[in-house]
Amino acid sequence: MPKARQKPKPLFYSWDDVPIVFDVPMAARLFGFTAEAMSRKCAKGEFPAHKIFGEWRIDKNEAIEFFKQQQTNTKIKEVS
Repeated sequence: MPKARQKPKPLFYSWDDVPIVFDVPMAARLFGFTAEAMSRKCAKGEFPAHKIFGEWRIDKNEAIEFFKQQQTNTKIKEVS
């Protein structure tokens, strides 16, 4: 029986420790996804990312805004 994939543990506990620009594996660890799932989200436009020299890169400030929007959307849905 194949083992279930475990989500990686976060590397950072503060946005201050996150680099200004980072790659998909780091985004996956920050947001609790596998790198493959995060890459798919970037490709579909579900997560803010920019393709630079053929590889996805994430801007820290855009990731923070995305995180805040997701929190707000979740709170609105919970109240409704």
